Amino acid sequence: MKFLKITFALLLLTSCSSDKNIGRNIQKDVATDFLTKDSNISSSSPSEKWWMEFNDPLLNQLVELGLKNNKDIQVANLAIVTSRQLNNINITNLLPSGGAGVGRQRFSSPGFGSNGVSYDLYQSTFDAAWELDFFGKNLDRYKAGKLRFLKEAQLYKASAIRITSEIAQNHIELKRLQKQIKNLQEISNLREQLSAIAEQKERNGASHKANIYKAEIDFHFASSSLLEAQTNEKVLTYRLAVLVGTTPENILEILSQPNGKEIFDYSSGLVPVGLKSDILKRRPDIIAAEYEIDAANFDQSAQFKEFFPSFNLFAKIGGGSKDLGEMLNNGANVKDIRGTVSVPIFSIGHLLAEYKISKAKAKIAILNYEKTVLTALEECESQLARYINSLQIEKHSKHSFEASKKILQIDENKKRLGVISKEEFLNSKIAELNSENQMAQKKSESLLGLITLHKTLGGGFEGYEMHFEKDRVFWKEKK
Repeated sequence: MKFLKITFALLLLTSCSSDKNIGRNIQKDVATDFLTKDSNISSSSPSEKWWMEFNDPLLNQLVELGLKNNKDIQVANLAIVTSRQLNNINITNLLPSGGAGVGRQRFSSPGFGSNGVSYDLYQSTFDAAWELDFFGKNLDRYKAGKLRFLKEAQLYKASAIRITSEIAQNHIELKRLQKQIKNLQEISNLREQLSAIAEQKERNGASHKANIYKAEIDFHFASSSLLEAQTNEKVLTYRLAVLVGTTPENILEILSQPNGKEIFDYSSGLVPVGLKSDILKRRPDIIAAEYEIDAANFDQSAQFKEFFPSFNLFAKIGGGSKDLGEMLNNGANVKDIRGTVSVPIFSIGHLLAEYKISKAKAKIAILNYEKTVLTALEECESQLARYINSLQIEKHSKHSFEASKKILQIDENKKRLGVISKEEFLNSKIAELNSENQMAQKKSESLLGLITLHKTLGGGFEGYEMHFEKDRVFWKEKK
């Protein structure tokens, strides 16, 4: 009994000393160049639901469907559930294990008397075993499992940011293509008219045959551009169906809903951007990499403690009787309570190899973290420069389009006065449509850059918390 009291006291002391916050503490492992140097965080970070800044109900509906039905999102959800259950398994290693059983034995000996001797013996037993975690080996594995559970939650957020970004990008690309297809159809019609004018002029002797061929080339080029744009529209539509997690037929029905928003109706103004230190505190892939460092360190610690002796308690209590009804009434006639100490003598080579593997994995986790930080910083700097320049390019494209519109107005007046021919006016109209298509292209590029910038900065999903319902995880906004 005294031995049991000492055992429980030591176990309690070990648990209390090891039960520290499982917060990320990577300063001692990671080079200082990869750590946040400025603790001041800009208050102008991207909004939680950044896609709502576009004020597009259809886009909001597509994102909502994607967060619910996208297959990558569902896999990430199940990864969280799996990690949680694996952590529950680790918890059981800290607790005693036991089992109860009931048995019946039949004894028979024909050597005594004419009928021999035979009787039944009913037995009930309870067996229990408990590994006393004096050195915190199992506790370390539990902490590693908990950190990997938190890591999966961050990977879910990273996946959600990626999916919402891709949905928004495909939606914007579709808007751009729809505008360009409309203009390309008109350009193709105008090219056909120009081809007819060239044929008429050649018949009248006012032009040579080379102009007919040139007009045909321009017409077929315009028709090919239209077909290419229509093909890309279908490809983007089907890609959007995959992202939303629905069939092509359903996505066509969703996209056919009345929505008057065109590519030029979106705002592509500069989004408020925080400091670089924001990235290290916001991006879920970096937070997940931090969790993995600590989890790998706990794995290494647990593996090192495998070299230490393990202490176990075993207990067996049972009773028996010839009558089934009296089996539990006669009290326990089998009692066995003992403790054992096992030392790994002949498995040192195996344990040493396992420890070296865990040590290497801890170093890999650090290298992956540093790589993730470098990638994040590179993405932030590059995307910010790309986005700012795209706004300037969009501005120049807009001025170019406005100039082409003015030229078209001048040519329209000239045509009305008979100063220029219909052919010259049609060419001016085509130039104006091409300029508008160019502006639509640059507008979509700046919008895509804005979406990518939100993704790069880890925008969204910081204000959500995880909830479990049976074997399903769902996310609620923090209040």
